[in-house]
Amino acid sequence: MPVAGRLTRDFGDAAAGGPARGLTYAAPPGARVVSPCGGRAVFSGPFRSYGLLLIVDCGNGYHFVLAGLERLDAEAGSRLLAGEPVGVLGGGDSGEGGRASLYVELRRNGQAVDPKGWFRARS
Repeated sequence: MPVAGRLTRDFGDAAAGGPARGLTYAAPPGARVVSPCGGRAVFSGPFRSYGLLLIVDCGNGYHFVLAGLERLDAEAGSRLLAGEPVGVLGGGDSGEGGRASLYVELRRNGQAVDPKGWFRARS
C-alpha cells in the first residue's frame, strides 16, 4: 500500500461522474506516501483539482497515479524503488473527519484496473 490508512472508497464504488476508477484512503495529515512499484516518475506536480499528483511508470504498460499529496519528494524522470518515500499527505480538509485523503489509480495500457490485485500479488 502506498499509505498507511483506511480504505474509504473502493474501485467501482459509486462516485460523481460514474464508478470510482481507483481507491481512496484516509490517513493522518503528514502521512508518508511511498511508491507502489519500482519504476520511473513520469509526472510530478500540480494537476487540475487533484492537487499534487505523481504518475509512476511501473513497466509492462502499468502506471500508478497518486493524487492528494501536499509535498512531492520525487521529480519527473527520477527512478523509484517500490516502497521508496515519494511525498506526504496534506491537511485534513478532505471531508474524512480531519484525515487527509490519497487517491490511488492503476492503469494498464491506459485503462483503469483495480489496484487491489496488484497489492495482493506483491504482499
